Amino acid sequence: RIPALDASDFRVDVGGRVVEIRSVRWVSSESEAMTLEEMEELARYGLSVEAPGKLVIFFVQTDLNPARAPGLLRLAFETDQILDALHPDDRVAVVSFESHLTLRLDFTRAHEDAREALLAAMRRRRAPEVEPGRFPSMARHLDPREARRAASPERGLELVGRALQPFEGRKVMIYVGWGLGRYGVGGVRMTPEYEPAKRALKRAGVSVSVLDITQADYHSLEIGLETVARETGGVYEKTFQNPLVAVDRVMQMIAGYYEITFEPPSDLERAERVKVKLKGRLGEVHYERKKVGGDV
Repeated sequence: RIPALDASDFRVDVGGRVVEIRSVRWVSSESEAMTLEEMEELARYGLSVEAPGKLVIFFVQTDLNPARAPGLLRLAFETDQILDALHPDDRVAVVSFESHLTLRLDFTRAHEDAREALLAAMRRRRAPEVEPGRFPSMARHLDPREARRAASPERGLELVGRALQPFEGRKVMIYVGWGLGRYGVGGVRMTPEYEPAKRALKRAGVSVSVLDITQADYHSLEIGLETVARETGGVYEKTFQNPLVAVDRVMQMIAGYYEITFEPPSDLERAERVKVKLKGRLGEVHYERKKVGGDV
């Protein structure tokens, strides 16, 4: 995150044409939060707002291969830092995938519970049965039978994406794992289950940031991890050389985002490409389009 940016710091072009930016707003758990008194006042007029805070989903990909355990366990301390940096209103859920999808913790503001669920997932401990809780509850929308039948992490991502679609507000996923896709003749290709997973995540408005636990400078299945991060608006980070730097970049990514509003050209085609760049600053821009009325 680069703080205190305004419209003069961005350039937006649509189909090669520069458009005028109407507004730029930093959005985070703190900026979105309303006091109880403010929410009660709105309720008197029959109005409701999204619950404060964001939804954070940890997706832990484990494996029977003992060679992958060290990379996973060394992140236990670093994921603690992510939890410590979350806003008190942020709700956290934990799922894991080994041979099937497992919901280990439904959304909660009790971040200490999330810490215990994450460590249990990393150590591949048996997960307790999770009963549906108060709104928002992933357990209410995740069929345990479908979860047990999910035979690939891509299918697990699809089920999680579908379970998140009923909820409003900002949703971010932190994927802690070692790979997506399938290696074969000609290199790595995404499996047939990936496209439904991507569609479900996009419909739910979930950005996926990846912490790759593989203990190597390069491995073939990182291509799949890079793909899901890029196509959902997240970041991909290797943890092999410097896990602290990798985790810090993910923390910056999920801290908040800039909402840029502009009026698109009147003859805008649906397929026109939108590009957002920083002007006069160094940094990467990860973005997704959201239409609000006639503006984007």
